[in-house]
Amino acid sequence: MNQGLDTETPIVDATADASALSMHCFRPWLVLTGIAVLFSLTLELGIIEQLDSFLLYMTYHEVALDAGVALLVMLGFGILWWLFVLLVVKFAKVVHSTNRYSTALGWYLGLSLPLACFALNLFGAVKQLIFPQWHSGPIVWLSVFVLLVAGLLIVRVSAIEEFCRTRMVPVFWLHVALAVVAVIALQGKGVRLFHDYVRPAQAGTSSQSPDIYLITFDALAARDTSVYGCPRATTPNLEKFAKRSFTFDNFFANSNFTAPTTTSMETGKLPWSHRVFQQGGFLRGQNQSENLAELLRRRGYYTAMITSNQWAAPFRHRTLESYDAVEYAEPLGLSGAWFRYSNLTGTNTQYTLYDALLKRLGRAMNYMDAMIWPRRYPAPAEGVFDRARALLERSDATHPQFLWTHILPPHDPYLPPPPFRSRFLDSDRLTRAYDFQSLRNYALPPGVSPAELQARYDEMVLYADHAVGDFLDYLDRTGRLNDSIVIISADHGESFEHNWFLHAGPPLYDDLIHIPLLVHLPGQSQSAHISELAQQVDLLPTLLDLIGAPVPSWTDGTSLKSSIAGKRNPNRFIFSMNLEPNGVFDPISKGTLAVMDDEFKYVTRLDAKQEEAIYRYKTDRLEQFNLIASEPDAAKRLHEVLVNKLKEVNARPALRP
Repeated sequence: MNQGLDTETPIVDATADASALSMHCFRPWLVLTGIAVLFSLTLELGIIEQLDSFLLYMTYHEVALDAGVALLVMLGFGILWWLFVLLVVKFAKVVHSTNRYSTALGWYLGLSLPLACFALNLFGAVKQLIFPQWHSGPIVWLSVFVLLVAGLLIVRVSAIEEFCRTRMVPVFWLHVALAVVAVIALQGKGVRLFHDYVRPAQAGTSSQSPDIYLITFDALAARDTSVYGCPRATTPNLEKFAKRSFTFDNFFANSNFTAPTTTSMETGKLPWSHRVFQQGGFLRGQNQSENLAELLRRRGYYTAMITSNQWAAPFRHRTLESYDAVEYAEPLGLSGAWFRYSNLTGTNTQYTLYDALLKRLGRAMNYMDAMIWPRRYPAPAEGVFDRARALLERSDATHPQFLWTHILPPHDPYLPPPPFRSRFLDSDRLTRAYDFQSLRNYALPPGVSPAELQARYDEMVLYADHAVGDFLDYLDRTGRLNDSIVIISADHGESFEHNWFLHAGPPLYDDLIHIPLLVHLPGQSQSAHISELAQQVDLLPTLLDLIGAPVPSWTDGTSLKSSIAGKRNPNRFIFSMNLEPNGVFDPISKGTLAVMDDEFKYVTRLDAKQEEAIYRYKTDRLEQFNLIASEPDAAKRLHEVLVNKLKEVNARPALRP
């Protein structure tokens, strides 16, 4: 009997010790420090990874401000995760079978997510450095995550607690102090969340000028529109509109992605003048007020812009003060909510958080959206045009309107709604958002051919044309179309040739920069084709000339009014460029430049020892024949044009931060 009592006593004592250890080890505030520090270190790793690219278009002060916002976001995520862990631990304690494991559960669960985020960020940074072309995909990331969690479970709870107490706590308070400094700096800067706004028209500034409607597609290549000869019936509504418009056969974008091209349309300046080289770039100084909307506003126009692509918006360009109304039809789903609530005026966070500092969180949102809504296009055009109709219905009729609508379609992912799906590709391929997660400039989704990808893109073109056609019909029904100037164009094209897909990057192929331009004048009922060269920076001087306003000296464009009137302008040069590798405060020494005259297109890479190229672009739209050997005089002449122009640009006063 005594032996029995002796045997039971250690068991009771061990149970008591385990319970005491459990109560002793689980300290919620200490778990919070570990969570917060790991999330903060994840952010700082992202800052180190992206700092060089940030400094191409931002100052240290601007980077610090955005990093402060990111720190507040990460600490907020940390607190939410901590609260979730506390709930789980509390639940575990009330269940008899899990009570004794509640402490270990709290520590392991609490640190698993932030530790995985830090390690995955580190893994991604190393992968990008060593294997930049490797697209690892979600399976690889999930495998790394599982291995990390398994490794964490090997470490004893007491060791984790001791490490957090001795090493994490001081780092935690440092980050709290930084967060306080960030809040003070943001308040001092007047940073606020962007809200759509519709202000009343300015008193006493009405005029009798015609309304102006600028309608632009995103990523619409001229070659994929039937109005420009595509064999597929992709743009029946544009064909209909062209019957009462001028069609410019040779209209070119001044770059190959959204930020610089829409800025060129807005300012009438080439990228090397307005200095928006990167997708995260924005206008500075007097460039912010030297734009079309500002000039029209001074002429009595009510100026408005509605877009579903944030990179085309006035809050991205820093031209908000020139518009009486700005509305943002943000994408659907989790990513859309992120774009909306990271849009802080006075910072660059809408870009830096999603595409840089917290980019892997952004990608995770994309994957979740793709899984929850696999066949839904994220930014339907109807959201833009519904807002446009509502704005026009409540507008002051005594003021002429300038309304710029920019829609994301046919930009990827190519997910046309059911009425347009399978028109040109009768296949189940590329019908889910997830299918486009592996699409890159240099790589197609597995098992997909360029022809199949282009067919699905052409279905998106058909959908976008339908949406624009509905808006044009609305303008016609309400009597607005006949009395207005209406311009339809795009920000850039889309590539399916030369083993280069989508847009952006070094290439300046024809399908990337040859875009539509249709111009309808008040009362016009006839059509005409204009073969003269034109470019995006010509839109500002053309519109001002058409309403009788003076054209400013700072524009790089030329009015097309005389071409519309049937008079041929003297031959001139137009330019397109991708200057992403350059710092906006430095002279231009890198990137790709193209110059065109009435016959040739000459392309050169400033920072690479690659063969220069020259094409007869009107007869060789696919750019299959480089004539550098057979047309040396033309190549030399256009090369000198570029060299002299670049010297002139670099001799200008440097852009000031």
